[in-house]
Amino acid sequence: RCNLSCRYCNEYDQVSDPVPTAEMLARIDRLAELRTRAITFSGGEPMMHPEIYEVIARIRHHGMIAGLISNGYYFQPEKIKKLNEAGLDYLQISIDNVNPDDVSKKSLKVLDGKLKNLAEHAKFKVNINSVLGSGVKNPEDALVIARRAVELGFSSTVGVIHDHDGLL
Repeated sequence: RCNLSCRYCNEYDQVSDPVPTAEMLARIDRLAELRTRAITFSGGEPMMHPEIYEVIARIRHHGMIAGLISNGYYFQPEKIKKLNEAGLDYLQISIDNVNPDDVSKKSLKVLDGKLKNLAEHAKFKVNINSVLGSGVKNPEDALVIARRAVELGFSSTVGVIHDHDGLL
């Protein structure tokens, strides 16, 4: 599920129930048997799973690397501390623009407070990823976002996606 519905995304779902925790844990156990080395949860929004901390802890219990790709909306200090306790290894937050628009609400203006929380409390690696393409009105925003990420001690990447015609 996801709390947002960015225009370019087809991965959001605001109606489905989360995968039951017992099923998630069984899948993680099976992946461990198969010698999986890393598991990354991505969109929708993995922080919406009611037992995300237990799921991450299970990954770490097996010695696997645990990662999340998030829209950044759920990073209050108490949740960051729970992620630390669960053993999260890395987090990637996708930020598409400096100011929210009709394409994406994943903006630096909206998320900067959450980024400050992460800079202050996270013991895991944080990467900020900007996306260029598919309706991003100000591609220069990626540079502003990257500079802010570095200023806060995070790494920064830029992704390029194609439009419905397959063009960059």
